[in-house]
Amino acid sequence: MSKQANAPGLVADLAIADLLTGASGNMRKEGQSGGQLYRIGDLAEEFDLTLRALRFYEDKGLLNPRRAGVTRLYDYNDHTRLRLILFGRRIGFTLSEMGQLISVWENETRDAVEVEKLRKRFKKKLIELEKKKDEVDRSVEELRTILARMGRQSF
Repeated sequence: MSKQANAPGLVADLAIADLLTGASGNMRKEGQSGGQLYRIGDLAEEFDLTLRALRFYEDKGLLNPRRAGVTRLYDYNDHTRLRLILFGRRIGFTLSEMGQLISVWENETRDAVEVEKLRKRFKKKLIELEKKKDEVDRSVEELRTILARMGRQSF
């Protein structure tokens, strides 16, 4: 895929989901999604989520399944949106930030300003997570020391 600028301020074919998944491709247009459809239970099992969690993301407008009667059917785009949602959740994004992440992925012409804002948010989250990791590493070492000392004592 080309990553060259096609107009001032725009970056062609930069798909955030592609960066996350290593896939080459973008959101499929309405009517082009074709391919596999997933029932709510299928996605819940694949991503180790509850049905309630999937309905919650739907209620918040982050997922948009089709309906066949009362059955929710999720397509390729919903599957990728869910991957983005779970990535956002893992790194501590708010629901609003997850929506913005999805919006950048869905936007055909990648506005360089929006991509840069997202890059800055990612960088900020990386710094926060590295700090938390350091704190966890220190806590693990402290616990190991305490357990080693406790192992040498008789009670």
